[in-house]
Amino acid sequence: MIVLHKASITAVARLLCLACVTACCPRAEAQGNADKDAFPNQPIRWVVGFPAAGSIDSLARVLSQKLAQQLGQQIIVDNRAGAGGRLGAQEVARAKPDGYTQLLTLNTTFTIDRSLFRNLPYDPDKAFAPVTILGSSSQLLVTSPTLPVKNVAELIALAKAKPGQLTYASSGVGGSLHLAMLYLQSLTGIDIVHVPYKGGPAAVTDVMAGRVSMMFFNTPAAAPYVKNGTLRALGVSTATRSTLLPQVPTVGEAGVPGFDVSVWYGLAVPHGTPPAVIETMNAAVKKALRSPDIIKQLAALEIDPVGDSPDDFARRIASESAAWLDVFRKTNMKLE
Repeated sequence: MIVLHKASITAVARLLCLACVTACCPRAEAQGNADKDAFPNQPIRWVVGFPAAGSIDSLARVLSQKLAQQLGQQIIVDNRAGAGGRLGAQEVARAKPDGYTQLLTLNTTFTIDRSLFRNLPYDPDKAFAPVTILGSSSQLLVTSPTLPVKNVAELIALAKAKPGQLTYASSGVGGSLHLAMLYLQSLTGIDIVHVPYKGGPAAVTDVMAGRVSMMFFNTPAAAPYVKNGTLRALGVSTATRSTLLPQVPTVGEAGVPGFDVSVWYGLAVPHGTPPAVIETMNAAVKKALRSPDIIKQLAALEIDPVGDSPDDFARRIASESAAWLDVFRKTNMKLE
């Protein structure tokens, strides 16, 4: 019979423990490396090229909170306003392509700026990789109640009877409100004079006062003025009516077939970001956009959730870029 003394038993136990640790170390080390390489393992920064409190900023803050819960990492909303979103886009274009700096911006950055501006500090095709379109919203064609028109057809007739005498306001040259009116002009042949402002509030104030004839204005912002009678709504810019003002026809329904201009919000990353990172973000955003609480919050902002694939996003960029290039050629518009 073999008898083990207490000291021998302790020595054997130590050897067994050492063997277990040695056997487990490679697996533990591999697991640690896998966790280190997993995305995301640190906070993500969303660069928003527009000021706080606007519709795109509101969208960013609603979604970032939901995604932080899903991904287990904070998403920091970083407002880098200026130059119609181009300052923020330039920052992301220069960022490391690891997925931790992302761009949330308007459709103008992807589709319009390339044709409208002669000298961009980045190439939209080479600088960014699409992730998904988060959502879209509409604009309203509005006039002062004193303008003697009650629908789009009457407005077009008046503009053609008085070429160069009617005016329209916008939040600035090259902005979405300006471009929607350019598109209307290209489809109808009307001649109206652009009066740019440094923001939407100042522009709509002068339209309400009758100092400017008309403008396109974001639907959620315009709806209260339409409801209290200080603005008259003639048409919705998108192919479908607004849930805020269902009685207002679309511009297409009201006499301009083919008119369909939406404001949409896209999420992109620097070109060269690993496909796995893009897939992770795309899946997370889609899941968030299907959440009942997110749907409810976006409805209050008059934003329709989208959540398409990167390939669908890329195709939309291509088709809308071509359409806007045609508009700019017809209107002979180009900016430095």
